[in-house]
Amino acid sequence: MLLRSFFLIALCGPSLALASELADDGSCRNGAFPSQQSDFAVATVVGTPRLYLLRDLDGCPAKGEAACRQRSYVVSGDTVVTGRDLGSYRCAFFPNKVGGSAGWVDRSKLQPVPQVTPTLQGWAGEWKDGDNGLQIRVRGSQLQVEGDAYWPSANPSLEERPGGPHIGAVNASATPRGSQVDFVEDTCSVHAQLLGDVLVVSDNSECGGMNVRFDGVYRRAGKR
Repeated sequence: MLLRSFFLIALCGPSLALASELADDGSCRNGAFPSQQSDFAVATVVGTPRLYLLRDLDGCPAKGEAACRQRSYVVSGDTVVTGRDLGSYRCAFFPNKVGGSAGWVDRSKLQPVPQVTPTLQGWAGEWKDGDNGLQIRVRGSQLQVEGDAYWPSANPSLEERPGGPHIGAVNASATPRGSQVDFVEDTCSVHAQLLGDVLVVSDNSECGGMNVRFDGVYRRAGKR
């Protein structure tokens, strides 16, 4: 009987481990997308009229679409920014004019979009994520950034923040490495990766007041 039990545990081990991984290490959400994801890329949704973004709490996404789906979804032809994999799922962020939505999706429904190394001029422009903004200019062989970030927003209500917003800023120059660049000013470090029409940004939490972060998926100002 002991040998039989050991054999059953051995057979179930990988499945149990995967289920545990999916339940316990499933962070994929809007605010944490730039800082808790990796291997950023761009993909096109294919082969489905509606692909729901799945939650990352209460055992999701392991419980499947029916139990885990959010209200947000993407459709075939939509372009998403992708992060790491978790079993058969991949973390995806769909940017739009009001910010965007993140969640786990079936990675078989994603077709990678080939990326090319951006030129210096490809970085230039005004990039926005909500109230946060980064102005990137080309200066010789380098990029120069000026940026502002706010928490909870640039114009919070009295209920949100009676004393006004916490503010952060960065002003620095750097030479990009392919599609990535690190802007450093004193103790503030802002990392950015350019993926076509979006800029994935994260920082080291040293760029301003309490809770102020540049973290976000930025789009060019005025782009819908």
